[in-house]
Amino acid sequence: MSEVTIAEIERRLVACENNVKELFGKTNKTDHNLVAVTTTMNSVMESLGELKAAVESLKSRPATWWDKLISALIGAAVAGFAAYLVGR
Repeated sequence: MSEVTIAEIERRLVACENNVKELFGKTNKTDHNLVAVTTTMNSVMESLGELKAAVESLKSRPATWWDKLISALIGAAVAGFAAYLVGR
């Protein structure tokens, strides 16, 4: 077996320390990216909720319009009938 010198051990230790620092740096960058993505997703989900509410509101508008039209027709019919009774 070959004899390992102290200088070789120190060189390998320094290389290992540099590798660990590099890995921690990459992990830290990944954490920051994950926070940014999470923030963006939360914003998108909030916007999606607002869009859903707006679409539901728009969906109900025709129904509301028809309800108003039917109420107006019934009111006109009742008023016409009342006018007919009074005019008799």
